[in-house]
Amino acid sequence: MGNLDFGKLTTIVLLFFIVVFFFGGEIQYWYEHQNDLKFELKNISYTEEHYAKMEAKDKNALLEELASLCVRKRYADNLSCDDTAYWLANSLEEEGVESNLAISWMQTCKDACETRKAPPKLEDRPGKRKSL
Repeated sequence: MGNLDFGKLTTIVLLFFIVVFFFGGEIQYWYEHQNDLKFELKNISYTEEHYAKMEAKDKNALLEELASLCVRKRYADNLSCDDTAYWLANSLEEEGVESNLAISWMQTCKDACETRKAPPKLEDRPGKRKSL
């Protein structure tokens, strides 16, 4: 063990506090929202071949669900449409979807993201009881 270098230790502590002061809120926001809209494709590994064999109504339902997910993610994390589309593609690939298929769905995500409004908050939805 060598001598404790007080100057280096002080510099490290000061840099830590500066980073926390200036970027602490952004780091905390990112950490809290990094996986807030998880989804799973249970026991299904989509390939382009599987997708091509799907019936039209099933394809439309799948694309509508992906579009809805993209809109919710965009407004939940305040992302740009491009970032939301990349998030979707990366998440789908992690779930077992082929890369080419995930990339082809990025445009659906981006279109929905650009044209749809933010979904209503839970407490603003009709038919929901407001808490007292």
